Amino acid sequence: MLNRLRLSLLAILLALPVHAIEEQEFTDEEMQHLMQIWKPLEVKGDAIPWSRFAETKEVEVCEKRDDMDWCMIKPEYSADIQTLDGKQVTLMGFMFPLDEAEKQKNFLIGPYPASCPFQYHVGPAQVVEVLAEEAVAFSYEPVTVTGTLRVRYNEETEVFYYLENATPK
Repeated sequence: MLNRLRLSLLAILLALPVHAIEEQEFTDEEMQHLMQIWKPLEVKGDAIPWSRFAETKEVEVCEKRDDMDWCMIKPEYSADIQTLDGKQVTLMGFMFPLDEAEKQKNFLIGPYPASCPFQYHVGPAQVVEVLAEEAVAFSYEPVTVTGTLRVRYNEETEVFYYLENATPK
């Protein structure tokens, strides 16, 4: 009986029309409220603020390859972020693991908690790929790592930045 009720409710929910919400459907007041709720992590100490990374413009570039349109997002780095290339820096952010292990030597870090296990839902200007010397324990809480920042675009992965030789702080 309970299973039939669940199946009936599921059928009703699936029959309801789906309506995608578009940004312009929000009032200015509602958008301000959403921006207060969904804002980047406020870093502490000497960690680089995520707003500096966000200054990099994400530019869509399309070209023909093998008679097919090939589009990708490429960076236009700000002068400010370019000055950090090759420098020892500290980042504080949320881990996005690239492996199933409890400790990660290679992971992404960004200003928002991961909301999907398959894709980090922010643009590439706000994600740094971390290459750690020692594996770092996964955490849902913000982590702090120090390493050498490389401002380098990878066409294959579309990563804009790397933190090499990273260690937890």
